[in-house]
Amino acid sequence: MTASAVFVATFSDGESTRMTVFQPGRTLNLARAVRLARTAYESRMTKEPPPIVRAHYERDGEILESFEREQLDAVP
Repeated sequence: MTASAVFVATFSDGESTRMTVFQPGRTLNLARAVRLARTAYESRMTKEPPPIVRAHYERDGEILESFEREQLDAVP
């Protein structure tokens, strides 16, 4: 059994979130992951999340795909 991919997001204030994100099929869903990361930040910090400056998906310590701020800012 393969472990789920983990989405790691780093916010501009230095805080980060790590979470598994359900992926239907084999496509990594960036929009869903960003939405969940922002919600997790807001829940934990009880304030609006700052921009995510970098993020990546990983599995078993291997980075599957990385994202820079420009890509993350484009996510609604």
